[in-house]
Amino acid sequence: MKKQYYPEIDETLYETRLENGLQLFIIPKAGFQKTYVTMTTKYGSLHTDFIPADRSNMVSTPAGVAHFLEHKLFEKEAGDMFNVFSEQGASVNAFTSYDRTSYLFTAVDRVEDNIKSLIEMVQKPYFSEQSVQKEIGIIAEEIKMYQEQPNYRLYNQTLQAMYHHHPVRQDIAGTISSINEITAETLYTCYHTFYRPENMVMFVVGNVEPAAIADLISEQQLTTDQPAYLPVIADISEPQEVKDKQVTTPTDVSRPKLMLGIKSDCHLQNRPLIQTEFEMMFILELLLGEQSDFYHELLADGLIDDSFGYSFILEPTFSHMLIAGATSEPDTLKKRIMERFETAEFDENAFRRLVKQTTGEYIASFNSVEYIANQFTRYYFNGAILFDIMHVLQQISLEEAVTTFRHAVDMSHMTDSRLVPRG
Repeated sequence: MKKQYYPEIDETLYETRLENGLQLFIIPKAGFQKTYVTMTTKYGSLHTDFIPADRSNMVSTPAGVAHFLEHKLFEKEAGDMFNVFSEQGASVNAFTSYDRTSYLFTAVDRVEDNIKSLIEMVQKPYFSEQSVQKEIGIIAEEIKMYQEQPNYRLYNQTLQAMYHHHPVRQDIAGTISSINEITAETLYTCYHTFYRPENMVMFVVGNVEPAAIADLISEQQLTTDQPAYLPVIADISEPQEVKDKQVTTPTDVSRPKLMLGIKSDCHLQNRPLIQTEFEMMFILELLLGEQSDFYHELLADGLIDDSFGYSFILEPTFSHMLIAGATSEPDTLKKRIMERFETAEFDENAFRRLVKQTTGEYIASFNSVEYIANQFTRYYFNGAILFDIMHVLQQISLEEAVTTFRHAVDMSHMTDSRLVPRG
């Protein structure tokens, strides 16, 4: 088992690849009460078109299968796995994102029993047509509940207006129409293609002995005679231009909600995603953050309230910026933001203070096993190790960050998305 010590943050990472191909990472945290374990497959909502493991032709699956499959793996012929973990004193959960599905638990004791249960749950699927039909009804209600929320509707509307073909325009849970196309056969096809050890990562952080935990996990792995197979995903073709430059929907809101979505091509730059992500977030914080003069000017002018915010999303196949908030004057707010982007000057001292603050928060975050486990896999799937962040923060410069921002922000690639009061 490979061992690497990171002196800047006083953490040790153990890494090994098991015989069946599963990648295993362990971080021992002596003195910690909680242990956090995740088992993650590189399969998310974007992976709708692929070549199944047992075929040679590309297939297309309905939107929402990855999320649906996440739900179904908790249900076994013998009962609900939530009850098993509860009886063993563990809190269990799962989530599906654009590029991965992760199953996780946290526990203070019976860690080995819970690891066995987690592996069994993920490695032994059980789907029947009857249970699939039941789940369709449950997830349909979940989708309806989200659709009633204005912020969700605005976000979904914006992505659909920004993107022509990219599957990011579809909600992670899919639509009521798409989930009704899912069958047990669909789930088994996706499971046997993506839930393969060589396409998965397991992560353990807590007061554990690495060698013993690695042996336990290795013993629990199902043996298979199948050759290793990494899923072949269809290439995604997406123009840089937005699909719709403006979209407005009358709905039940008391005052307008504005979201500006700007497509960028940061993922096409020949540089680490982790560096680009930090550069973009630092510049956005200087431009629009709550500590900026511009933010307080907008607040004083009554153009924004505490709902105002922004985000930058960077994934291997897409990247975009979102700026949103409720406002009585959406046209004026949009104009002010565009002017800010075009004429902004940046202060080196403010930038260095922001980097220093982020570095402190990053170091402090290692007191949280939840943060370590969830963020580690995300960075790993994007080609980086979580502990590399310290090096990135030490090397980052304002000049390069501004260059990245100027390259990313093209106002001609912007969608103006609004919800407005009826009438």
